[in-house]
Amino acid sequence: MTDEEILGTTKIARRWRISLIKDVREVFEEQDVELEEGDRVMFVERDGEILIKSTK
Repeated sequence: MTDEEILGTTKIARRWRISLIKDVREVFEEQDVELEEGDRVMFVERDGEILIKSTK
């Protein structure tokens, strides 16, 4: 079993735009990953789940 925590949910905006919620941004900051507008994140499927990863 993996150590998982649900940080929250967000709605998909027009044209499939997705905003990272504050809790996700805070976790990236705790891991010294500073995301700025225009940066990319990667969505990965693992065992039927979608994960968000920074590409930095």
